[in-house]
Amino acid sequence: MRQFLAISLIFWIFSAGCAFAPYNPIFPNDQPAQSIALEYLPITPAGYIDWVKALQKGPINPRDTLDSSIPASKPFDLNIVFKIDKRYPLKDVVFPHYPHTQWLDCINCHPAIFLPRAGANPVSMQRIFKGEFCGRCHGKVAFPLYDCGRCHSREKKS
Repeated sequence: MRQFLAISLIFWIFSAGCAFAPYNPIFPNDQPAQSIALEYLPITPAGYIDWVKALQKGPINPRDTLDSSIPASKPFDLNIVFKIDKRYPLKDVVFPHYPHTQWLDCINCHPAIFLPRAGANPVSMQRIFKGEFCGRCHGKVAFPLYDCGRCHSREKKS
C-alpha cells in the first residue's frame, strides 16, 4: 500500500504539478470544496481562498483578541528558507512570517509547534501530512497541502 501511495504521489507531482486535485486519497484531511458564503473572497490559481490577498484587500480584518483594550500587535516581517535536498525536483520552501503574524500571535506556534531556533525543527512533508508543524493548520483551515507552489517558491541556489 505504501509503495502504491508513493508511486501515486510521484506521478501526481510530475503530471499535475501539485495544483489541481479536488480529491486525493493521499490527502484525506485536506480542505473540502469552498462554501458559497465565501465566494466574495479572492481565489488562488489552484481555486482555493487566498487568505493573504483577503487580508491585503480588506474583505477580512482579523484581530489579535476580542479585548479591544489590548493594542494590536505588529506583524513580524521575516522569511525563513528551508532548503530542499538537491535530489528532489522541488523548489526551496519560504516561510513568510508576515502574513502569518497578521492574524496569529507568536505564541500560537512558538515554542509548542516550532522551536524558535534555526535547525531545531525536523520538518518533513511526512510529518506535515500527519498534522505536525505546518500541518497543524494547512489542509485544515489554511490553504491545502497539495498547493505545493505556495510554499515551494524559491529557486534553489547553485
